[in-house]
Amino acid sequence: MDRKVSRGKTFLVVDGGMHHQMAASGNFGQVIRRNYPIAVAARLDAEDVEPVQVVGCLCTPLDLLGNGVHLPHAEVDDLIVLFQAGAYGLTASPTAFLSHPAPQEVLV
Repeated sequence: MDRKVSRGKTFLVVDGGMHHQMAASGNFGQVIRRNYPIAVAARLDAEDVEPVQVVGCLCTPLDLLGNGVHLPHAEVDDLIVLFQAGAYGLTASPTAFLSHPAPQEVLV
């Protein structure tokens, strides 16, 4: 949805977030927060990468999906892929958070 730089860090704002994938945000009982594998779908083989924060669209600092991940340059409308998120991502998440709509689900 957006790409912005704040205080020297690049943020990729995606249209999903902890309200769609609570475990990936590290807010599902994890003691130590770890990033799930993340990629820019159109640039899976790109070698030039930059450190970014991948964040959801909610107005809370808890909506962090990727902390300091190294990804190829991404722009608005690029598809950000979150791998190995698990089968219960949606059903174990606060889907009605701030009245955001339910996400689309795709079986790959």
